[in-house]
Amino acid sequence: MIDTDGLRTRLRELEEVKDEVIETGVKVNRLSKSVIYSLIRDDIETARKYIREMQDLVNKLRELIAKYPMYYNNAVISLQEYVEAMTMWFFMTENRIPSPGELGVDAEPYINGIADFTGELSRKATEEMIKNNLDFALKAKRVMEELYLDLLSLEPRDYEMRKKVDYVSSNINWLNEKIFYKTLNIKVVQEQSSKNSNVNNSLE
Repeated sequence: MIDTDGLRTRLRELEEVKDEVIETGVKVNRLSKSVIYSLIRDDIETARKYIREMQDLVNKLRELIAKYPMYYNNAVISLQEYVEAMTMWFFMTENRIPSPGELGVDAEPYINGIADFTGELSRKATEEMIKNNLDFALKAKRVMEELYLDLLSLEPRDYEMRKKVDYVSSNINWLNEKIFYKTLNIKVVQEQSSKNSNVNNSLE
């Protein structure tokens, strides 16, 4: 007969580990969103605090899946969220995109996280345009276009990953539209200001 006692012990161990991986991942996801939200609001110190907490949890997640690799798929989305948040951090604080080695992740969560980052960058660019910072939006657009070409050149076979690459393209188109209307609005305001100035000069 089979060793039911040994199997039961091992089964309970695996169940507990799986639950821990999932629970840790949920916390990483929540902190990732908090980091991004703080960065969009230009609250660097709060973002830094959340990053420290997130990094500890990601380290724990890495240790768990290194010991129990069968649960990698339960952690991959959280690693992707981590990449998204950290890419936003490096872009906003150092004006660069981190490498997968720097973040300690494999290709899949890195690529998907980079793609998701473009959505948050587009949100940040919109916030900056509201504050009349068109230069930031134009810089964000250039970065997104470069990332899109890079991701496209990878020719991913995975359907979900191809959808992520298409998502980057959609973000570029969306931001282009916002930039167009903002530029148009600036032009209208300038023309109206010029007309008012001419009228005032003629009355003097």
